[in-house]
Amino acid sequence: MVEMDRTVAVTVGYRLSGGRLLEQASATRRAALGDLDALRWEGLLREADILNLDALVDVVHASLQDRSIADADARASASEQGSALHELTSDCTRLGHCVRRVFRHRSELSRFPQGSFNEDNVSALCSDLNGKLAFAREHETELAQVGINREYLTKVQARVRALEESARLEGAALASLASSVRSYCENKGRLYFAINDINDAGQALHAADFEAAAKYNLQALYRTAKSKPAEVAMTTPAPVTR
Repeated sequence: MVEMDRTVAVTVGYRLSGGRLLEQASATRRAALGDLDALRWEGLLREADILNLDALVDVVHASLQDRSIADADARASASEQGSALHELTSDCTRLGHCVRRVFRHRSELSRFPQGSFNEDNVSALCSDLNGKLAFAREHETELAQVGINREYLTKVQARVRALEESARLEGAALASLASSVRSYCENKGRLYFAINDINDAGQALHAADFEAAAKYNLQALYRTAKSKPAEVAMTTPAPVTR
């Protein structure tokens, strides 16, 4: 795995709830251990990947015992910027599927923005979505037939503007973080990417089996308010058998 930039880890970690990250790490670890022999056989996952996840879980969990860090984590969770990013990424996917349904065999499809962006790049996500929304508004009558109506477009545009404003304020907030909180955010970011590394390995293993691949997800991290939290036992993880 390529070593990540510390600033990226801090930025991504700042937006995420430590508690939910721990829940997600537990779920992802459980899925990987169930497939561990196959993952190793295919060269998709190493013992070191699981041990790295375990180490980061321990660090994040220990940090949450500090009241000042727990308070900072609660404020980050309340901002819900990580969830907003996830929802807008889902909007990108929905728009793409619906546009392809309508314009699959038409030249207009080539003008639909096909942006790509990283988790830390809010401006790139917003720019891509603004381009997609402009295309959708231009073809509103046709897209309304597949669920992309004016009400939906207005809702997504409001989400984009809210995220842009949140991102504008984020820079100052990151700059003012205490060193202990910055270190905690960095570890949260590293844990997030460790979870994604394992999820990618699991989905690669089950590339031909959508049902099996589906267990490698981020549902615990991005669950809605109505969802029931997963139970996480903060005990010593079961060892990885050789």
